[in-house]
Amino acid sequence: MNVKIKTGFFHIKFKYLIIFFLIVIVIPIPFFEKPHKVEAITLQELAEKISKLSTDEQDLLAEVVAAETQIEQKTQEISNYTQQLDDFEIQLKDLHAKTIEIEKNMDQIKIKIQKSAVKSYKYSNDNIARLIISAQSLNEVATVIFIFRHMIRENNSLISDLKSEKKRYEMTFRKSEETKNQISALKEKIIKERDALTVYLKEKQDLLSQVKGEKSKFTNLLAEIKERIRQIQPPGLTLVGEWDMVATAYFSEGGGLNGDGITAIGFRVKKGIVAVDPRVIPLGTKLYIPGYGEALAADTGGWIKGNRIDLAFENLTECYRYGRRKIKVYLIQK
Repeated sequence: MNVKIKTGFFHIKFKYLIIFFLIVIVIPIPFFEKPHKVEAITLQELAEKISKLSTDEQDLLAEVVAAETQIEQKTQEISNYTQQLDDFEIQLKDLHAKTIEIEKNMDQIKIKIQKSAVKSYKYSNDNIARLIISAQSLNEVATVIFIFRHMIRENNSLISDLKSEKKRYEMTFRKSEETKNQISALKEKIIKERDALTVYLKEKQDLLSQVKGEKSKFTNLLAEIKERIRQIQPPGLTLVGEWDMVATAYFSEGGGLNGDGITAIGFRVKKGIVAVDPRVIPLGTKLYIPGYGEALAADTGGWIKGNRIDLAFENLTECYRYGRRKIKVYLIQK
């Protein structure tokens, strides 16, 4: 009797020892690699993402067009200011030339004043004193002095007029120079604004290209998922999402992931029960796995993180045959 009990006990231990070694063989070393987090990809999420990117694209496009318009306006303003500055340069040259001409006229008048009044009026050659000495009477002397003074007053008046004209030109020159400097400062300001807009435009164009690329990527992904669903579409089910997962088989009679054969939500482990990371696939989610069939996310496990999934099988041969592989897991519409 004792021998039978010992033999039965040994048989049970041997059975579990075999199961342990099979699990070690079925679960390769890469299973213990640190998992990376993945996000669920459903058709609705992808459609919403594409819609959001379309809105972003339109907003960015509007900003790009607005920036381009402002740059064109700034460029036109710069062109106008440049033309004004060129006009002022011509005006200043003319004013400067006229000022020089006035100064020459003043110098000429001064020279004439210095010359003998007698020579100018043919009374004598060069000396005003000789004019007076040669006079025949006091009346003639008075006449000579009167003529000389009159000539001096006229020349002084002319010089005064020329000085006033010169002052007016100099004032106009200064105002023109000030206006030119103001326009030049405005031009520099507009150039800086245009340059800043150009940098802003480049950033928005780069962002727009990035958004267009993301939109294209998600649009292509949505089309690919729809095509894959079309090819594997099981009868009576509507698939609305997809995950890329790394799947590992485990034996349903081996005690389950929790060691007592009962899943995290209270179901007994059997084929069709899968263990998932609830942060990726919520417990209670109905799934479809090509080559495995319908499944229920009903269990968890210490090593089931991110894009890991464990599929329950009811015999060791199936476990061994399935092993570990990369698969597509599909979400069944409720």
